[in-house]
Amino acid sequence: MIRFDPFKELEELQERLARAFTTPQQGPRVYAPPVDVLEDAQGLHILVYLPGVEPEKVEVVAEEGVLSVKAERPFEKREGVTYHRLEGSYGAFARSFNVPNTFDLSRVEARFRHGVLHLLIPRAEETRPKRIQVQVE
Repeated sequence: MIRFDPFKELEELQERLARAFTTPQQGPRVYAPPVDVLEDAQGLHILVYLPGVEPEKVEVVAEEGVLSVKAERPFEKREGVTYHRLEGSYGAFARSFNVPNTFDLSRVEARFRHGVLHLLIPRAEETRPKRIQVQVE
């Protein structure tokens, strides 16, 4: 007879997760940076938080209703240094966002300031409210 031990299964799950998110010394890992998505009269704003990422290493691609952001924050291991804790995110990442057709992906604006990538996707012209003159007969 085999005893069921729920804690053993939890420990195995923790070990699998730890292996999936290896430390930078063990190899590259994939991470997902935090993102804010806002909408106002200008359009859709996507803010991607990328501390430590060089702006020229960021790639933004818009196609077929999807906006994709790719970059990498490499870990630079220094010789003669003992690391006691590493809580920063390192490695490659890729995030994709489905964008409704009420926004114009052909006019995306991208700015990078203080480690934050700000993407503005303006509203499509045909979705902006238009005032219609009422004709009196």
